[in-house]
Amino acid sequence: MPYPAKVVANEFIAISKALTPMKLQKLVYFAHGWCLALTGHPLISERIEAWQYGPVIPAIYHELKRVGNGVITEPISDIRYAGGGKFCRHVFSFNDYPNDEERRHAQEIIAKVFEIYGGYSAVRLSNATHMDGTPWQQIYREGVRSVVIPDDRIETYFKAQAHE
Repeated sequence: MPYPAKVVANEFIAISKALTPMKLQKLVYFAHGWCLALTGHPLISERIEAWQYGPVIPAIYHELKRVGNGVITEPISDIRYAGGGKFCRHVFSFNDYPNDEERRHAQEIIAKVFEIYGGYSAVRLSNATHMDGTPWQQIYREGVRSVVIPDDRIETYFKAQAHE
């Protein structure tokens, strides 16, 4: 089951104390790519687009653009009606989904991606998405906006990385 990108983003925010929006974008992208390569199924339900600085999930970008280059200090949330004339803050979380094998596998992939890539800077992760042959490099065209990077290209690329 693909999850909202905000759920996956919040999982990274929970395990890291120093994420910028750009680094978070790249970590979610890598987790999505590895999930596709390892399971054949997407991790996130939203599309990934080729922007100037690499793959971007617009829903996360728009939610966190107020942070700029700063560190994300709180999870992504929204305000929901709780009934009785009251509203409450809702944090996007895996707790909103059944605690089943699929969810645990998704969380394991996220943890492993953070273990491998979490120590790299946002710039280094962005540079990794710009290398020759990456899905971003195949799709991105300067000045063209909202070009979707197809999951099949992401999957093919990450499968090839797994074999190296």
